[in-house]
Order: sequence, then structure tokens, then C-alpha cells
Amino acid sequence: MEPSATNGSATVDVNASAADVYTFLTDLERLPTLSPENERCEFLGDATSIAVGTRFRGHNRAKDYTWHADCEVTVADPGRGFSYEVPPAFEHTTTWSYTIEPTGPSSCRVTESFDAPMLALPDVYPGKIEGRRDNLERGCQITMQNLQSAFTD
Repeated sequence: MEPSATNGSATVDVNASAADVYTFLTDLERLPTLSPENERCEFLGDATSIAVGTRFRGHNRAKDYTWHADCEVTVADPGRGFSYEVPPAFEHTTTWSYTIEPTGPSSCRVTESFDAPMLALPDVYPGKIEGRRDNLERGCQITMQNLQSAFTD
């Protein structure tokens, strides 16, 4: 994905199988351990696992600002990718994606990316957006470094 005012990404090589990385990324108890902003996630409704259409809520913090956001899974492809929209069914929704590419039997390349059209709409986006895109991309870099470290011996 080419960087723009509304998207960004970070990529790392991980010493784990694509299947193990997918399992980690779709575990709502472990996913927040990677992110600099997400503090916890919880399934909504009767959901107990990740599948297309599953809804969950993320509880987040950036400095002294806290918020929660409802999310809906749009891609759940074991060993290959996981994506969700925040908030669901909103015309300016942000899409977060994790793409997993096997590079060997127990290694893979993982990219976290976001597409946040609201960043280009200061009249729609709640709160201050200056620098938010860069902060989100820094967050991707931290998340991916933490994922890489989670699988380091």
C-alpha cells in the first residue's frame, strides 16, 4: 500500500508459521498485548471466535484520551489474513488489515495496514487529526515489532 494522508503500514518477518501468527492475531486476549493504543478487546453478541461478520469492541488509550470502538471482521482467512472495519457500516469507516505471507515452513512476513478516510475529513473526524496518520503508522511499527518479539526465542 502506497502511503498517503489516509493510510499506512508496517511489515516484519516473524519466526513462526503463518498459522501460528494468524492464531495470535485473532486471539482477542493476546492482540492488545501488541498495540500501543489498544488495552483490551471483547466479543460482542454471542461471538466467541473470529469469523467474517464477528463483532468485537476495542478499548483504547492514547495519552490521557480513552475510547472504545466497535469493529466488524471483514476477512478471516486462516494463515493468510485478518481485517476489520471500525466502526462497522459507516461511510468513512477505517479498515485495519493484517496480511500474512509464508516465507518458509516456520517463518512469515506480516504487514499491518490501515486505510482511514476520516483522516482527510476534518469536519467528520472527531477530535484533532493533525499528526494522527503518522501516529497510526508508528503504532503499526510498534505492533509489528511486538509481534516479531512475541515469537523470538
